[in-house]
Amino acid sequence: MFGDGSLSRTERSVQIAITGNKFDDEVYLLEHVRPLFHGVFDLELTSRYRRGENTMDLYRYSKEVALTLHSWGMPIGLKKLENLTPKVAVAGRAFVRGVFDTDGSVYRKYGPYAQVQFKTVSENLMSFVRDKLIMLGLHPTRIRPDETKHRFLLCRQKEVEAFFRLVKPSNPKHIERLKRIRQSIT
Repeated sequence: MFGDGSLSRTERSVQIAITGNKFDDEVYLLEHVRPLFHGVFDLELTSRYRRGENTMDLYRYSKEVALTLHSWGMPIGLKKLENLTPKVAVAGRAFVRGVFDTDGSVYRKYGPYAQVQFKTVSENLMSFVRDKLIMLGLHPTRIRPDETKHRFLLCRQKEVEAFFRLVKPSNPKHIERLKRIRQSIT
């Protein structure tokens, strides 16, 4: 939810939505996020594919669940970037996994060497995630702003491996991309 999720008021309820790319994230959203949401809230999410876009949503209307998510720190309406951190204690690895699965990437540094990147518009959220990685014994780079977002990296190859071993990303696109990078020949 802190990555690609949103809570939006409607006339009588609140829409809970999680958005992703219908090509890159479909398997992750349908086979991981939907069952996870059902397991936590006992609610089924409906999938919707936006016509003329590469976007899909999982959504559900529930004022009760939205208020629970809001009490955990998820804003209703526009995300206030300076306050976008959980208000409750979170399992560090699981939270990092969720943010990485939605707002992270793994890409080729050069040859078979990979980098893990976290990038989002909220500097506070990036600081929170970075602190969780430091608590896991990793050494992320400083947070750097670019045109519209804030980002940091894990560059050391042993730490990239440790990140995938400790955090266990759930989005298959990241796992497959790391495999392709590792199999490349310099």
